[in-house]
Amino acid sequence: MSLNFCVLASGSSGNCSIIWTDKTAVLVDLGCSSKYLIENLDILGILPQNLTAVLITHAHMDHISPSGLNFIIKNNVPICTHKNVLRDISKKYGDKIEKCANVPFVKNFEFKDLAIASFDVHHKDRNVSKTLGFTFFHSLNKRQYKIGYVTDTGKICDKIINNLINSNILVMESNYNRMMLDVSFRPYGNKAWVLSSYGHLSNEDAADAICKIKKLSSKEDSLKYVFLAHLSERHNTRELAIKTAKEILLENNISGINLLPTKRKQKSQTIRVFSN
Repeated sequence: MSLNFCVLASGSSGNCSIIWTDKTAVLVDLGCSSKYLIENLDILGILPQNLTAVLITHAHMDHISPSGLNFIIKNNVPICTHKNVLRDISKKYGDKIEKCANVPFVKNFEFKDLAIASFDVHHKDRNVSKTLGFTFFHSLNKRQYKIGYVTDTGKICDKIINNLINSNILVMESNYNRMMLDVSFRPYGNKAWVLSSYGHLSNEDAADAICKIKKLSSKEDSLKYVFLAHLSERHNTRELAIKTAKEILLENNISGINLLPTKRKQKSQTIRVFSN
């Protein structure tokens, strides 16, 4: 028996991750192309028809693309998300969303041996009324493992922190370097939104959140792996995100965290937890 996790793609050009066990396989977001998804699932040995469901965090195209929606429909993969997220998707894609199989959504639910909880995060604009974060739970060797997942949020509040405490694996947005964003040619209004409490998270804010979560966690192997996600192509680099996180963790006397920057068009390493 095993619990497995992999970020297939993360960034403004597309986001998708997968959590799978011996009994279930769940995608989080489908912002990449169907071709890219099929190729990477094949590398992992997962057939599209064996997917249990896809969870959608919110309706931006880099989280549910037209090609991703076609993938869901073609392979009859049930979609599972809050009704407000479905409404936002429907406004963008119209009747196409009605062709998707739909799993009734509640705050806490289960797919076979994988328990899932959702919570609100702070990411909105005129096209998105609601964005979700998730936690995943799976039991192995008589103990419970937890994966925390937040890819888009303008701020980290206490409720988000509390949901992520004791995550063994954490996906945390680390979107931009403030200096790179300030000197960019991005329109002022868009910069203002990115910097707002409903936009995205800076490298510093991401690192501060990681520190808070680690300090409040009681399990020794909490935050063993932390994926820095949704790095901006123009306003960040993997090197800067890692450097900032390492410096702030060091300032807080925190060690033992494996920091893994995600990529836009290349899957991350797979984290696997096996039973004895």
